[in-house]
Amino acid sequence: MALLIILTFLSAFLLFQIELVIAKLFLPNYGGSYLVWGACIVFFQAVLLSGYVFAHWLLRRLGTSGYLKLHLWLLFIPLLFFPLRDFHLSFTGNSLPLVLDIFWRLIVTIGPVFFVLSTMSMVTQSWLAASLLKGRDNPYGLYAVSNLGSFTALLTYPFVFEQYLTNTEQLQIWRVLYLILAFGNVLAWRLIKIDGQPIPIDIGHSEAEGRRISMRSFAQPALERSEGLRMTENVLLRWLCLGAAGVVMFMSVTNIITYEVAPVPLLWVIPLGIYLMAFVFNFKKNPWCPSWIIRSIGPIIGLQAMMYFLAQKHFLPVILVIILLCAFLFFICMYTQHQLIRAKPSSSRQMTLFYVMISLGGFLGGILTSWIIPLISNTLIEYLVGLLLVALMIPPAKVRLPLWQSCLCALLALSAFFVWPYYFKEYHLWSFVLLWMVVGFSFLALASDKKFLAVVLFGIILATPWLESIWQNVHFIIKKRNYYGIYEVYDSSHGVRVLIHGTTLHGIEFLDEGKRRIPLGYYSPVSAIGSLLIADVFQAKRLGVVGLGTGALSMYAKPGCPIDYYELDGDVKNLASDYFWYLADAPGEVNVILGDARLSLNKAPDGAYDLLAIDAFSGDSIPTHLVNKDVLVEYRRKLAPRGGIVFHITNRYLNLEPVLAKIAADSGAYVAVKDVGDQGINMRSIWCILTWDDERFLELITRQNWQPLDILSKDQGRIWTDDYSTILPIINMGELAISLKSFKLLTW
Repeated sequence: MALLIILTFLSAFLLFQIELVIAKLFLPNYGGSYLVWGACIVFFQAVLLSGYVFAHWLLRRLGTSGYLKLHLWLLFIPLLFFPLRDFHLSFTGNSLPLVLDIFWRLIVTIGPVFFVLSTMSMVTQSWLAASLLKGRDNPYGLYAVSNLGSFTALLTYPFVFEQYLTNTEQLQIWRVLYLILAFGNVLAWRLIKIDGQPIPIDIGHSEAEGRRISMRSFAQPALERSEGLRMTENVLLRWLCLGAAGVVMFMSVTNIITYEVAPVPLLWVIPLGIYLMAFVFNFKKNPWCPSWIIRSIGPIIGLQAMMYFLAQKHFLPVILVIILLCAFLFFICMYTQHQLIRAKPSSSRQMTLFYVMISLGGFLGGILTSWIIPLISNTLIEYLVGLLLVALMIPPAKVRLPLWQSCLCALLALSAFFVWPYYFKEYHLWSFVLLWMVVGFSFLALASDKKFLAVVLFGIILATPWLESIWQNVHFIIKKRNYYGIYEVYDSSHGVRVLIHGTTLHGIEFLDEGKRRIPLGYYSPVSAIGSLLIADVFQAKRLGVVGLGTGALSMYAKPGCPIDYYELDGDVKNLASDYFWYLADAPGEVNVILGDARLSLNKAPDGAYDLLAIDAFSGDSIPTHLVNKDVLVEYRRKLAPRGGIVFHITNRYLNLEPVLAKIAADSGAYVAVKDVGDQGINMRSIWCILTWDDERFLELITRQNWQPLDILSKDQGRIWTDDYSTILPIINMGELAISLKSFKLLTW
C-alpha cells in the first residue's frame, strides 16, 4: 500500500512540475501573454483526458493484470524522446493562433511523457482495487494522494525550484525523478499481487438527504451488463458539469489575478493549488467539507459574482481583492468536489468512467475559458459562467419559496448589481454591509430554486458589458479582447482619452485638438523619458521603442530622428491609429513593426539605435524575458557604441531596480534611475537607464537628475537570464503594506 501511495504521489508531482516548467519556458515566446498558462492548462487537460480514456478502455478489455504489463512498457517508451533526450524550443514566428501554436509545440516536446504520467492515478487506483491489500475497499483515497502530490509540486515550485534552480537544472532533477518512478513501478509489479475481482466500494452518505445513496441513483438495473452497470445520463452529465465548473472557476480567477499583476508561476499556482486541495479534502479516506459551505452555496455564488464587479471599482487594496477571490474560489471548489464524491459510482468497475467524465468536463471547461470566451467576449465573463455552472448543479431543495417570493428575491438581487454603484461612488463601511447583506440574503433564498438562481446569473452575464460601465463609471468608446488581454478606450471627465490594458494605463491624450500634440502621463515633457529625449543626451539619430501603447513617444520624433516601434499585438496598432492622434501627428518619421520584439530586433542592423526604450507591459510589469542578461546582449548589439537602454519599470507590485542593477553590474554598464511623481500632466513613472558611456552617464546624473543605483546594495539574488527568473525577491511588500495601511476599513 505504501509503495502505491509513493508512486501515485510522485507521478502527480512530476505531472504538475513539468506543467509549470514548460509553461514558463513557453511564456517568453508569446509576449508574456496571460493566456499562455491557460492554453497550456487546456493541453494538459486534453492529454489527461486521453490518458484516462486510454486506461479506462484497456482496463476494461485487458483487466488490471493484463494492463499492468502494458503499463510497464509505456513507462519506458518516453525515454526514447524527452526526458532522456533534450528538447530545444525554436521559435521563428507563430503562423498559427496562439493556443493552437502552443498545443502543437507541447505535443512534439512533452506530449508522450505527459500522456504516460496522466494514466498513473487511474492505474494505481485500479491496481489497489484489484489487489489483496488492506485499502482495496476505498481506492479513491489514492486520488486524494494524487492531488496532494500535485499540490506539493505547485507549492514547492515558486518557493524552491524556481527560486534556487535554473530551468535546465529543474529539468535534470525531473529526469532523475522520472527514472525513479519508472523503476518503482517495476518493483511494485513484482511485490503487489493481483486478485482480479473488483469489489463494491462504499459510496458514503448524502449530507443533503441524510441517508445512504442507493445504487439506483447511479445506474439503470435494466441495463446491467456482465462488466458492471451502465450509468444514467443524468449522473454522467452531473460528473461532466461538476468537473467543468471547478476548472472554469480556478482558471478564471487565475486570469483575473495574473491580468492584475503579472503572468508568472507564483500567481498561477495559487488558484490551481486551491482547486487541488479541495480534491484532497473531499477524496481522502474520511472526506471533509464543512456543512455550512453546502448550506450557504447560494450566498457564496452571489457574493462571488458581486466580487467580480467590486474589484473593478478599485475600492479595496489589490492584496485584499486577491484574498477574497481565492477564499470564495476555495468555497466553490469544496462544494463542487463534495458533490462529485457524493455522486461517485458504487462499483470499482465504474471508477475509471467516473474519472474520464471528470476529466472530460475539465477539458471542456478549459476550452471554454481559454479558447472560446476570449474570442466572443470583451470581458472576463468566464468567471460568471463558472458560477452559472455551479448553480445548475445545486440539488433540488426540500422546500421551495412561493413564486412571488422568488421573483422578489430575484428583483432584489438584480437591483443590488444595477443600483448600488449609482449611489455609492466611494467606499464606506455601511454601503458594503448593505451590499453584502442584500446579495447574501437574496441569493440564499434563490438557492432554494436553482432555476431562479440560474436565470438571475444568466441575466447578469448578458448585462455584464453594461454593468462594467456602471461599476467603473465610464462609457467605453471601444472594448476589445484578444489572447493578449482586454483593451478599453474611453473619454475621461478630465478632458483626456484613455487606453487601458487590463488594469494598466497604456496612454492618455488630450481631447482638445489644440493640445493633443502634448504627450501626457508617463511620457510627458517632465517625465524621465520625456526630459531625456528633449535634452537629446544621446544625440539620437534613431530611436527604438519596444511597446507601442498609444504612441505618445511619437511626439519626440524629429525629421532627422525617426522612431521604430516594436509591437507584438496588431490590435494595439489599430487602436493607436484609429482612436489616438500621436502617430498621425508625429513631427517626424514613425514606423510600427509588428511581431515579437526580440525576433524583430534581430532583423534590425547592428548599431542602428542610439537609444532603446523598453516599454512593453504584460499585466502590470515588463515581461521577464525582456529584462534579463541574455536579452541585454541582443539589445546592446543593436545599440550604437555610445548609446543607452532605458527601461520603464513603473510598477505597483514589483521592484525591478535590483534586477537591472544586477544585470548592469554583470555587463559593466552604468545604471541610474529617475522617479518623477504626479505633477500636472505628468503621471508618476520610474525609468531606469543603462549605458556604457561614462561622459553621457555623468551628464545624466549631474544635469538630468538621474540617481545612480548602488549596485552592491541592490545585489539581491541570482541574475536573471532566459534560463532563470523569479519574482519572489522583488515583490514590493512595502507598497502592498502601504495599500493595506491606507485602506480605512471602518470609513463611515
